[in-house]
Amino acid sequence: MAADPLLALLVTVVEHHGYECKIISGDEVEITRAGRDGPLHMWLTNLRQWVAREPREEWAAIVSDFVGSLIATTEVDEEDQLDLEDYGLIRPLLRTRLYADDFQPGPEEIVWRPVAPGLIEILVVDRPTSLMLVRVDIAEAWPVSADEAFRAAYDNVRRDGPLEVESELFDGVRLSTLHGDTAYVTAHAVWVGDYPVTGPEGVLVTVPVQGLIHAAPIRGMEVLNAMNLLIKIAWSGFQEGPRSISPNVYWWRENTPLLLAGAVEPGDDSLNVKITPEFQDLLERLAQD
Repeated sequence: MAADPLLALLVTVVEHHGYECKIISGDEVEITRAGRDGPLHMWLTNLRQWVAREPREEWAAIVSDFVGSLIATTEVDEEDQLDLEDYGLIRPLLRTRLYADDFQPGPEEIVWRPVAPGLIEILVVDRPTSLMLVRVDIAEAWPVSADEAFRAAYDNVRRDGPLEVESELFDGVRLSTLHGDTAYVTAHAVWVGDYPVTGPEGVLVTVPVQGLIHAAPIRGMEVLNAMNLLIKIAWSGFQEGPRSISPNVYWWRENTPLLLAGAVEPGDDSLNVKITPEFQDLLERLAQD
């Protein structure tokens, strides 16, 4: 740990802000300060992805911005306390977004549910300067079920407005990128069929990072080119980050939850893609048409 230059720099910046820093692992630290209730967990995966793209001389400024923003946001939220058990107050603030199923939120149990293999959606409260993951003990005090809270969150994300859609042709594949000025872009992957991106058999979807959704319509055997293109784009985005989610390719079709089409993993010389039985059935059916 001591030889890690990023961790050494992070500890220095945290202590400059008047906090103590305890290294939990290479990707997690815990910061505390006298008079503050409980420790603040800081996850470093995104920070490592950010600095990896910049020369070493820029790291100090990046770390300083990262730590300063997190601490400032936390202190503002602590001063502006919400009555989290008042569901009538919290309901308009509920939102969701997608995360990898191995996402580590910290020691507290949070409200989440599976979306598809490799993906979960997490219930959050949209605060003026940050989003707060909803803890299970808070949700249990509400007079509604978790499913009803998620429905309210869906409604709120939709009311925030649609995403922007940019489409281009790549080797005959119509690739669409969905994005917007919101922290909840990835939530829209669940209802991506609302956008003009689908084909007769639905649409292939990737969510490599927070803030972006890539989609390609399923039209006959063109789906093979679409699949290959999305695999490359999703893997590149997932590896580069920041705020990585998944390199996998998913299949959306009407009135059906998201399905995994292909699980993407690194191999010795190339990517390994494991096609699911459901998607293989589709490919065989399309090949016969």
